[in-house]
This record gives sequence, C-alpha cells and structure tokens, in this order.
Amino acid sequence: MNTEPVHPDPSTPDWAALQRQAHAWVREFATGKPTVADMARVKQWRGLSAEHERAWTQACRDWKALGAHAEAFAEQRPELARPRPRRIDRRVFLGAAASAFGTLAVVGVVRPPLGLWPSWREWQSDYRTATGEQRQFTLAHDIRLNLNTQTSVALRGQGDQPVFELVSGEAAVSAAGAACEVLAGQGRVLLTRGEVEVRRLPGDQVRVRCTEGSTEVWHPTRRITLVAGQQVTYDPNSMDDRVRPAPPVSAWRQGMVAFDDQPLSDVVDEINRYRPGRVVLMNDALARRRLSARVSVQALDEVVEHIERLYGASVRRVGDLVILS
Repeated sequence: MNTEPVHPDPSTPDWAALQRQAHAWVREFATGKPTVADMARVKQWRGLSAEHERAWTQACRDWKALGAHAEAFAEQRPELARPRPRRIDRRVFLGAAASAFGTLAVVGVVRPPLGLWPSWREWQSDYRTATGEQRQFTLAHDIRLNLNTQTSVALRGQGDQPVFELVSGEAAVSAAGAACEVLAGQGRVLLTRGEVEVRRLPGDQVRVRCTEGSTEVWHPTRRITLVAGQQVTYDPNSMDDRVRPAPPVSAWRQGMVAFDDQPLSDVVDEINRYRPGRVVLMNDALARRRLSARVSVQALDEVVEHIERLYGASVRRVGDLVILS
C-alpha cells in the first residue's frame, strides 16, 4: 500500500477518533494494495482493546453497506460502466469530477478494475491468499482446505457440518468422515468422505472436480454425483449435461501451471493469477494464437519469453508490468 492510515494512540479513549482510525484502515484495505504486513498491523491494532475491535467491526459494517448500495447503483445505472466519449466543457468537467470520483471509488470497492486488488467480499473472507500464494488449513473434524493463488473462502456455518463459500479463486477441500458443504456460485458441493477441487471461472462459471471418494453437486436445475476422476461445470442457469474426465490432481497442487492448447488470451489471464504485477495482451491476432506448456509457478516469465520467441511478439517491460503486442 502506498499510503498509510494514521496510527492510533492506544491511550486515547475518544470513540470518534477510534472510528476515524478504523475507517482509515478499512478504506486502505478496500481501495489500496495491502500486503501481508499490513494485515498483521491491522490485526495488532484491533487487539489493542475491545473498543478498537468494536470500531473495526462497525467500520466493516459501514463499508459492507456502502458496497451493497454501490452494487444496487451499478445495476440501476449500467451505462456508467461503459461511458461514451464526448466533448465537455472544462468547467462542467471540473464540477463533476469530485462527485464522479466518489462514485468510481465505491464501484472500485465492489468490482476492482482488472482485478488489480481484492474486492470487498474477498477481504471479508475468513481464509485468503494473495497473488502467487498458496496456503493449507487444517480445521475441526479433520477437514482440510488447500487454497490456490488469489483465493478467498468464507466460513458460512459451523458445527457438525461446516459450510464454506468459495468467493473467488480455487480450493481443494478434503473430508475424512465429517460432512461439509462448499457453496460456489449457484451450486452446492456436499462432501462426506473424499476430496474435491472447486474453481470459480470467468463468466460466473464454476468447475467441480472429484479427486478422491465421491461428492454430490447440487444446482437449481439438477443434482449429480461425482466419483474420483470426474468433473462438471455449471453457471447460474445450467449444469453440464454430462460429467467429464478429470486429472488425478490439478497442476497447481504440484507447483505447476499447465496450458493445453489454450488461446494466449487465456494463458495471460492464468499468468496474472500467479505472477505479481500485470501482463497485458494488446494484439487481438496474438490473443488468438494457442499454446501448450507446463511450467513452474515460479518461472512464469519463461512463458512470456516463449511467446516472444515463438510468435515474434513485441515485449515491453515497466517494472512488473509486461505489455505484449
């Protein structure tokens, strides 16, 4: 994060001051580019007193309500997402800029442009990974969560049958006898004994793979049972008519990224899930080229070099930003 909230004086009992500090933290988390160190610092701040924690909780509620209003506003005014270029008077522009900035900031919290930072729902999740990060969690009842890069999982229910929501990204969930449920998009995955991999795909699609045992996938249109080696995909409106074969384990769990005759537009999207910074593809003809490869998640710049050599692409680098044309 480039800016830093004002740090509180732990001895200050002023509730209004605590609220301002809490809102500063939440605003920076929602609209900046926070790091793991930032997360540790805000956790320490929250632990200074019960009042600090209460101020943080209230600030989160306020921003969550703001996000709900922004979503409703975006649905009512979709034209704001696709502004038409036009000539405007400079005085009109300067007068409108202040109010427009506030609107764009709110929309940016709900739908960050190009996925450059986590959305508010992702920040509200209980388990998260940053770009290029993978983490494992062992929970009650011997349930295990394995999170891939840029993944957010929220705990929606506890007790004898925990309920998790895959807010974004990709996760493997294993259960050794205790039932659990995974919510993803419009579907539910019920697991008692075995392992599944669930991924949120572009276009509100979800892919469910069963790698061990069996699992039930519930969708508003129908319900199916998957066994090890099978996968299915669904979107908000329908589920695949038939199950498809799946690999024994996904490449990411072996520290690899696999491309199987994929267009370079998809390849670049996948690289951006793992690589800090951004790779931008500016050439439509190049985007339609296809690539098959299997590389380490630590060596994704080699894919960019391969594209440069194989297709004669022009590559420009500005820090972590890579432009392909």
